[in-house]
Amino acid sequence: MKKTSFLIFASLLSGCAFLGQQEPLPLYTLKSGTFEPQGKLPASLAIDIPLSEASLNTSRIAVTPSPFQRNYLADGEWPDRLPKILQEVLIESLGQRWGEVRVNRMAAGLETKYLLQPEIKDFSVYHLEEGAPEVHLKVTFKLINLRNRQAIAAHTFTEIIPSSSPTMNEIVESFNKGLYCMIEKTIPWIEEVLRTEK
Repeated sequence: MKKTSFLIFASLLSGCAFLGQQEPLPLYTLKSGTFEPQGKLPASLAIDIPLSEASLNTSRIAVTPSPFQRNYLADGEWPDRLPKILQEVLIESLGQRWGEVRVNRMAAGLETKYLLQPEIKDFSVYHLEEGAPEVHLKVTFKLINLRNRQAIAAHTFTEIIPSSSPTMNEIVESFNKGLYCMIEKTIPWIEEVLRTEK
């Protein structure tokens, strides 16, 4: 009798847990734009997983309603943690530019001279409650010579892209536009730094 009661109780708990589960949020992804192949790097380049504060190291799409507050959109999320997605977009974009053989992620056994280390400072939506959302992107890129473990250059790129409406599709489209513009500026910076590096 005790055993039967325990099984019924366990089943009720399981049912409550099942009923309490929320539907998964729709997934929105960041995409690399098209970058024309041009030239080759003087040496291979590895792309590190970007650093970020804890509030951005998540799959949730961040909203910044005030300088001291951070929330998340309730109607969608990224398919993976933001730093991981940004790393993949950078590898794809820079691989288009210089060839996939020259651009990779850090891995044992690969001869890599330079490391691109991004740090996400901001990647969130502003002015959402006012009905005129803006997407703010701010990323610092640091180039490191792995042979001597020295940083050879660093630069912070910022993009602010207005969204035509507060809908998820338009907001994510603004993120993609901003990211494309940022990478478009980052590419010549990397080329110039490595061209003058001795």
